[in-house]
Amino acid sequence: MNKFAAWIKKHDKKQRGVAEKLSISTSTLHEILRKGLLPNLKLAYDIEIYTNGAVTLYDWIDQINEQIKPIKKEKSIQATKKSTKQ
Repeated sequence: MNKFAAWIKKHDKKQRGVAEKLSISTSTLHEILRKGLLPNLKLAYDIEIYTNGAVTLYDWIDQINEQIKPIKKEKSIQATKKSTKQ
């Protein structure tokens, strides 16, 4: 669960109401909350304002970093395997 999803749950918000306040569809909100879709810069800023700073632009950057860690690790393993074969 990302930080925004946790904030919504903690504050007992309804997804429909949150989506309306942010001027996005409920399906887009669902993608952000459950499937890891990252909001564009404007939406990330709007979320920061909506949550009174509880979910910041930097939280989304942290989420990106978490998503790419496994990719970097896999590439590193593949590079190590290639160099040991030679």
